[in-house]
Amino acid sequence: MTKKILITGINGFIGSNCAKYFKRQNYDVYGIDIFGNLENNFVQGEADLNNLRKFNTKFDVILHLAGTGQVSISQKNPEIERTKTVKSSVDLVEYMQKYNKNARLIYISSAAIYGNKHNGPIKEEAEYAPISIYGEHKKEVEEFLLKTNDIDYQIIRLFSVYGEGLRKQVLWDFCNKVKNNISNKQIECFGTGDEQRDFIHIDDVAQLIHLAINSAENKMIINGATGKAIKIADIFKAIKNLFEYDGELCFNNEISENNPKCLVADIEKSKKLGYRPKVELQYGLRRYVEWFKEI
Repeated sequence: MTKKILITGINGFIGSNCAKYFKRQNYDVYGIDIFGNLENNFVQGEADLNNLRKFNTKFDVILHLAGTGQVSISQKNPEIERTKTVKSSVDLVEYMQKYNKNARLIYISSAAIYGNKHNGPIKEEAEYAPISIYGEHKKEVEEFLLKTNDIDYQIIRLFSVYGEGLRKQVLWDFCNKVKNNISNKQIECFGTGDEQRDFIHIDDVAQLIHLAINSAENKMIINGATGKAIKIADIFKAIKNLFEYDGELCFNNEISENNPKCLVADIEKSKKLGYRPKVELQYGLRRYVEWFKEI
């Protein structure tokens, strides 16, 4: 029988890519978002109880992506963004308890809950230590789910997601900086360049979500990443080479209190689900830059 999946925040970067992925997997895809539309099975609006009730459908899976997608936005509008991230999750759980109790919830959390206390691969058992409001909101949702006993859920903590179509965050910002300074001999970059991140391509995100959906276990918390650290300076060098920019990159050594020095995952729990990252970073960066040049 064809499975039905509801994706909250379906028209965001991760949501839209997951919608395409699960259609290819022959799922019936439903969506809710505050903007955009879908040919069928779409509700426009916040992912609150009233709007969720408009789906007269028993879902097999609910992929919860609705909420703020950027640290900077949460910092500027904490109460508004808390409503989007936390209240939508509380409403969604109530909706499941009343109308879709047999669905499996996949909650997309963030490595932002780990904060700035780590210098190597982070295990899921690490304590909460968010240093941003965005991370605090994700922590609040996780803690709420951990106290919820009557629904089936999995929590995936995504690290640095990227891929063609992403028009925000560090890769997008740096590509625009190179494009706008291609004739200059020097580009100034924020930070030290020594910050370490774990980049996961959107194709691998979809793969991991699918594995979590089909896992025999429930109430798992797993990292979504590659387990490989790379310095921001090395990311920028790779991108500037793809643009054939031969100028110098100069880091201003400014440090943001909301920007951890090192966020790299231990992915042993993900591997036990059968997960293996397929998109190597250099290949993924080349795809991203090629897409960027064409838009």
